[in-house]
Amino acid sequence: MSRYLKNQSGETIVEVIVSFVLLLMFTALFVVSLRYARTMSLKAETIRQTAYAQCEKLYPAGDGKPQWVNDGGTASYTFTGTGAQFVVGNVQKQKLEAKASEDGTDETYTFHRYSKGQSNTSGGQGTP
Repeated sequence: MSRYLKNQSGETIVEVIVSFVLLLMFTALFVVSLRYARTMSLKAETIRQTAYAQCEKLYPAGDGKPQWVNDGGTASYTFTGTGAQFVVGNVQKQKLEAKASEDGTDETYTFHRYSKGQSNTSGGQGTP
């Protein structure tokens, strides 16, 4: 009988409570991470839809062409490299405004590009 009283192998109530609390903490962290992942997924979907709307303005469906507008005058750019130098002239800055609606509000985004004009000052040849 004394052998059974001295044999105290097993878990105490403190160990069981501590393990249960740790399990609850890890479960709570997992649930919070799932909520965060869901929120970021919805945000990414919203951003993706806005980007699609903007790109639709840049590249219209069918044979439509975007309406780029000249934004200022022309400029010339000089490039130097390994002993060679060339000039690109008559470069125009152009802009295009794209409107996209997000959550019921219209937002305007302005895109810029550089366009080569009709003459080339580096060799005196016109563009095809």
